[in-house]
Amino acid sequence: MPKTLIFIFATLFLTLPSQAYAHTSDAEAAALAWLEAIDSGQYEQAWESSSPLLKNPLSPHMLERTIGAARRDFGTVQSRRRVSVIRETSMPGAPRGDYAILTFQTRFENRPQITETITPHLEEGTWRVSGYYVN
Repeated sequence: MPKTLIFIFATLFLTLPSQAYAHTSDAEAAALAWLEAIDSGQYEQAWESSSPLLKNPLSPHMLERTIGAARRDFGTVQSRRRVSVIRETSMPGAPRGDYAILTFQTRFENRPQITETITPHLEEGTWRVSGYYVN
């Protein structure tokens, strides 16, 4: 194999993981910013930065009621640690695209171990939260 071809393959293999990491890093940054808005009670801000996949079925008030009900007895966030990231190109009931499923182990004031799953969706170059689940 010519040296030029080997160099091209080596360059591709070295840059692909860094591009994937950059996408994951950007998706996580969007998820954490959204969670910070939710944690501080800024539901309107969280709703504004959400994906249309989340905004279309929910008004800002419905988002507040839904998440408020799910987290009502938890208290304030004490810590949050990412435990996994899974990349997908499709999600149930959603259009094909680039999704990241981030799972966080979160410690709340009244609940020491809650799993939060948040799903950002890449839309026109910007990661926007399209789903949030707690258990």
